[in-house]
Amino acid sequence: MRHGEVRPKHRRRCVHSMVLIDEPKDRIGGLPADSKGDCEMRIFILMATVLALALAAYGRPAKQERGRPTALLVSPIHEAQVVRGDDGKDHVEYELLVVNAVEQPVTLTSLTVLDPAAKELTRIDGPVLVAATQTLLDKKPVAEIPASAAVSVDVDLIVPPGTAPERVTHRLAYSVPAGTSTAVFVDPPVIDGPEVAINRRPATVIKPPLKGDGWLATTACCTPNLHRDLRIVVDGRRIETAETFAVDWALLKGDRVYEGDGATNEQFYVYGADVFAVADGTVVSVQDGKPDATPNKVITPKTLSDFGGNEVMLEIAPKVYAVYGHLQPGSLRVKVGDTVKVGAPLAKIGNTGPSLGPHLHFGLLNRPDMFTGRSLPFVIDSYTLAGTVDFKASQGDTLAVISNSKQVRSVYPLHGTVQNFP
Repeated sequence: MRHGEVRPKHRRRCVHSMVLIDEPKDRIGGLPADSKGDCEMRIFILMATVLALALAAYGRPAKQERGRPTALLVSPIHEAQVVRGDDGKDHVEYELLVVNAVEQPVTLTSLTVLDPAAKELTRIDGPVLVAATQTLLDKKPVAEIPASAAVSVDVDLIVPPGTAPERVTHRLAYSVPAGTSTAVFVDPPVIDGPEVAINRRPATVIKPPLKGDGWLATTACCTPNLHRDLRIVVDGRRIETAETFAVDWALLKGDRVYEGDGATNEQFYVYGADVFAVADGTVVSVQDGKPDATPNKVITPKTLSDFGGNEVMLEIAPKVYAVYGHLQPGSLRVKVGDTVKVGAPLAKIGNTGPSLGPHLHFGLLNRPDMFTGRSLPFVIDSYTLAGTVDFKASQGDTLAVISNSKQVRSVYPLHGTVQNFP
């Protein structure tokens, strides 16, 4: 190096977020002006800043829950529905599909319904839980869910008017045989969930489909019974509940629904009574020509059309269909395409289809199909609640009637209640 020539400073490169920066070397000891540690610290800070900006842009990664094994798979069949009963309370109705996923039988011990704030709304256990836990199609109550089997648990959540939350969740407690590997595997035997949304849309208001006094709702919501518990698998993809709010009406005189031994249809007080349009509407379906069945003799349907017997279906609002079933042959007064006014007579009550005695089957559906439609809640604008029947205390043909007289408005006729219609 010649005299007076300035030796160039040695340089090192520090990588700052993929940018190469030359840094001068210090003359003392040949170390860079910034130590290697300082450079790495700056790189770390820069990378941390970039990561923070990325998280701000895309959101922080969700915290992963550890999860744990359970013996059951639980899910709602569909959203809950609400109806105002003639007891003055709101009834929130839904079903939970429960699948036993282990090789031992499982016993449900309690089901607690919670609001979004984790406040307990109701708790179901004991015989009530057994009655609500049923095989899917034949509706048999089960105290124990067999291995690899599925059941439905009916929930009738009763709350003060207008207080149903937007959704509820659950805590399900169960037991498995002690001393088994499953008992260790699923400890503790408790499931938190699932969440169920509640459709709080007001029920459809209708006029009564019948006239006169003494109409007994022999089958209706909201305790376990033939209609409340009907579940039908549709397209292999979903389960529909076509009769949750459907009502079967018989005519009560004193404490009986027929005279004599009830061996003929004509002995039933309801036979031949007129049924009426519950709202203005259009006839979308009719079926006639099915013969009356003999009371108390079970018939096996041979086609889908046999199930409801003779029937009339009206469209009374968009996606709201009123269905009348088991009508007397030859009594239909309307045809498809007819428009009818509320209160217009449609047909007479018979005993057609798989029916054990003359009665009116009535309900609302969200589509014009008795099998794939979903039952819709409805309320009747005005009637007199004349009493209730205690079916458990009834003896044979003689019903245990608890008389009452109360004017009610815009409520649903609950199972076992008696209505006087104007």
